[in-house]
Amino acid sequence: MTDSAHTLKSPFRDAMASCAAGVHVITTDGQSGRYGITMTAVAPITDEPPTVMLCINRQAGIIPILQANRNLCINTLSENQQDVAEHFAGLTNLSPEERFEYHIWHRGQTGQLEVEGALAHLHGHIIDQHEIGTHFIFYVRIDEITTTHTDNPALLYFRRQFKSLA
Repeated sequence: MTDSAHTLKSPFRDAMASCAAGVHVITTDGQSGRYGITMTAVAPITDEPPTVMLCINRQAGIIPILQANRNLCINTLSENQQDVAEHFAGLTNLSPEERFEYHIWHRGQTGQLEVEGALAHLHGHIIDQHEIGTHFIFYVRIDEITTTHTDNPALLYFRRQFKSLA
């Protein structure tokens, strides 16, 4: 890391923490196993065809499983699902497999896991990936979308804390 990059690391993180972001749990299940991770670094790229990008730290346990399975579900959490976010962020003492035992799951048409009560479930497959710095960027083509028609606000992450719009 260059001196200027090292000098900017902390202010960059602080600046990004000032941007409120939706909270998602990414799940993958397939031949290489089942895994889930809490994320905020999910961004739309285009709606024709529907494509998003996920930015995940190279050290995350989901990386090799996601690379092998290639399929996933993006579960957009509501404000009453902070416990789901905390479990899949590793903020509890649960193992990656135990995290799935504390919540109700359904399988979408693609076979991927949807957490009950999420505001949206976006099922997709990885079409490309790049490695930049400490992270992998996965480009995901969306194959199936279901949304929950509810007035529940989204769960947000702002200044390193979970927040609600309410």
